[in-house]
Amino acid sequence: MWLFKTGLTEVQMKTKASRELALEALSSAIERELKILTAKLEEFKKEIEKWESKYKMSSKDFYEKFERGELGDDEEYFSWWAAVQAYNSISARVETLKELHAQCRQ
Repeated sequence: MWLFKTGLTEVQMKTKASRELALEALSSAIERELKILTAKLEEFKKEIEKWESKYKMSSKDFYEKFERGELGDDEEYFSWWAAVQAYNSISARVETLKELHAQCRQ
């Protein structure tokens, strides 16, 4: 049995494998997931930049106005909003995985 400590959260896991083998397996899995998520982030970043260029507005400004209902219900606005949501969600996941990955290497 061993623990990962991430900020205020502790994750406890059990396995029959040795600590070293378990950490290597977790590290490899996290690395693969980070590659996939990094590629997705780049795709959403390009999409977001396209919307920003088209509407001459930062995504931060857009998001605030959209959330307040100031922009209307144009389908493109919903696509932009969804891209921002996805980018933020994936970014948070990437940061968490990076923290966990660093602990696998300790």
